[in-house]
Amino acid sequence: MYVNPRHDAEHIFQHYNSGQSSRIQYYKDVEIADRRTFNAILDLAGQLSPQYGELLDIGPNIGTCLALARERGWNTFGVEINADAARYCREQLDLNVVAGALDENTYTANSFDIVLMGDVIEHLRDPLALMRVVRNILKPGGAVIISTPDIAGWAGRLLQIKPEEHLYYFSPATITTLLEKAGLDVVGVKCLDRYHNLTAMTHSTTLGGLFQKLSPVFALTHRIFGDMVVKLPLRENLLAVARKPQ
Repeated sequence: MYVNPRHDAEHIFQHYNSGQSSRIQYYKDVEIADRRTFNAILDLAGQLSPQYGELLDIGPNIGTCLALARERGWNTFGVEINADAARYCREQLDLNVVAGALDENTYTANSFDIVLMGDVIEHLRDPLALMRVVRNILKPGGAVIISTPDIAGWAGRLLQIKPEEHLYYFSPATITTLLEKAGLDVVGVKCLDRYHNLTAMTHSTTLGGLFQKLSPVFALTHRIFGDMVVKLPLRENLLAVARKPQ
């Protein structure tokens, strides 16, 4: 399932560098919840590659996951289309993050043990082309871990239809097909229940701004319980893992 017609690459680049999307402040606001989600993903990365070698995060935004990976001992790299976010990673966190879009010239073949793609693949004009690049830069036996909205779930359909930003929508079946077409061996696809910061949810514009309208309720819970983080079993996202053949 995909948006048709889709904007060209230049329009997409301008969109993510105009402040209309992927705002740095938003990711700072949700960092406390994201850290819990990312730690679960990094636990999986450690199981897939116990030697903690080279790890690439495609679309790290403010670098929350990369910083956690570095703390665990990974040799970390990132590529981020939002130039301001890439600069934040370098200047504030001293992370090795380049600004731009990943292509076949960004990294050499057989460079990474793990590639992370968190909420990235749905934004691409050509997901298959990028997954072929990912296959090339993975070391033999290396793994890619992808999270993306699950269009087969009710929450994915209700909350994640955003045609200006989300150009492709995947189910477990269609993400499996995509990865196999890219020449990767699918290890598994499962539901990913994310952690959410209830206060930060007031930034959401989905459901006609419902969460923004509920901001007084969230403000009350914040005063009573503090910065509440909850894991919501919404089946909003899927988590797919695939390996490059040996």
